[in-house]
Amino acid sequence: MGGAIQAVAKTRDLPTFAAIVIEGNHYEIKGFYTYENRAVNTVAAHDAVIDLKSNTNITGIEAITPSVPRYYFNFIDYGHIMTKSKSSRILTDVLGRLKALQPLEQVIVRGQKLENKREFMLENIRGEELRITLWGDSARDFDGLALHNLPSPVIIVFVGFRVTEFKGKPNLNSTAASLWYFNPDIPECLAYKHFFAQLPVEIQQLPSSSNVVLSIEEQIKENRRTIHEILCMNPYEHKHLRFTCQASIVDFDFPNGWWYPSCPKCNKKLSGGESNYTCMDHDAITSLPVPWFRLECIVTDGEDVTNFLLFGKTAENFFGSLAHHYVYDRKFIDPSVLPPAMAAKLNKSMIFQLRFGAFRSITNRCEVIITNIFDDNTNKSIHPLETATPEAKSSPTSKTSTPLSYMKQVLKAPSTPQNTVTQLRIAPDSLETPPRNISPNKETSINSEARRALDFDDATQQLSHEDEHDKAIEVQGNLGNIATSETFDHSLPPLKKQRATSSSSSKKN
Repeated sequence: MGGAIQAVAKTRDLPTFAAIVIEGNHYEIKGFYTYENRAVNTVAAHDAVIDLKSNTNITGIEAITPSVPRYYFNFIDYGHIMTKSKSSRILTDVLGRLKALQPLEQVIVRGQKLENKREFMLENIRGEELRITLWGDSARDFDGLALHNLPSPVIIVFVGFRVTEFKGKPNLNSTAASLWYFNPDIPECLAYKHFFAQLPVEIQQLPSSSNVVLSIEEQIKENRRTIHEILCMNPYEHKHLRFTCQASIVDFDFPNGWWYPSCPKCNKKLSGGESNYTCMDHDAITSLPVPWFRLECIVTDGEDVTNFLLFGKTAENFFGSLAHHYVYDRKFIDPSVLPPAMAAKLNKSMIFQLRFGAFRSITNRCEVIITNIFDDNTNKSIHPLETATPEAKSSPTSKTSTPLSYMKQVLKAPSTPQNTVTQLRIAPDSLETPPRNISPNKETSINSEARRALDFDDATQQLSHEDEHDKAIEVQGNLGNIATSETFDHSLPPLKKQRATSSSSSKKN
């Protein structure tokens, strides 16, 4: 059947070559380079790759003798896909009868990105099934209507796919090099046509994906969780789950600033100084960096407190503006000073759409990432735990402080190695936003320091209560030092919440 070799070209040259080269025609190629084929996800198992340059000459010619085969496929048997193809750097080609088809749909990938998707189920003559998934442009470009005009059975060849595993079974995902052919004129198709010509071969329809785009009403109610339930979830078991939580933001935590300079091409954080910005993927940056939102939201649902991560496009939609607008147009250049329009979002009941992110060693837990925020139209306000408590006094050592008047019961979540947490139940008025500092332009702004959790003003303050096992619960310094007893039913003297104060000389003055 002949051999095959892969040719590559720079992105800027692709339109030129695409206009010249037509699949099935014959060409003479002159003035190209070759290099050793060491890449992964290549389409041909050849030792070399042809490198097409902008000055490479491609000329159409008449068919030659002996004839050049129209197709070159390297088919893998269904039973060997997991063993031979999953670890191979060569993309996989498969052949089968189309058994089932899923219409084009849009799904949310990794809880955030909206992507086109279409699935197929192929069947070989032994009755084995194989799932094929087209993503992005490939899913959109597939002509599903053309199937209705094809004679039965419909034999399809899928070429240039990457092998993955889904629920213990092989799954082929499309790549930029993926192609497909209906009933190609090759010897391998003859056995399929003869076998399935004697059987009913109606094409079935696959059900919709579980992560297909839902209506706004459905998204708001989707997998509702409390903060307590979220903190008790194993992130690795639910890494693809999207869930919601009704809560309010009581403060923002941005120890490294609420925005950072990002690469104009990929929005990754730039390294180096203002005169030498560098992207890890795109090297030196010649244009202005793009300000990009990133800040932690300290949230409560009236029972517990935790942090949700807000960044990127989600933050832009939430604040109603680009970070570029705040930084360059409104001159909030200092990332430690929060614009008042952003501070106005505090203490309002909202519905957060969430997913788990990467593990962070600093906090010893996986991030909980906000993928969308909806207004809470249920008229159900968030009420902290009601308890009669003595009046708390403000801290004499803090510039701004808010009383944390009572601590109900300290709950210890079922811990996992991935997401060990301690939760705190809080009381009324404990999460009011403290008075804000005044920015130089006379607009109220938040001047932030690191606040990973609610802090207490006296590092030496220490309270204990004997339980039925003569154990004690101690609160000192911050929440990280809380040791929980098995039962804790009686009142504690009040504790106070405070914002950490800066030690810089500018604030001392």
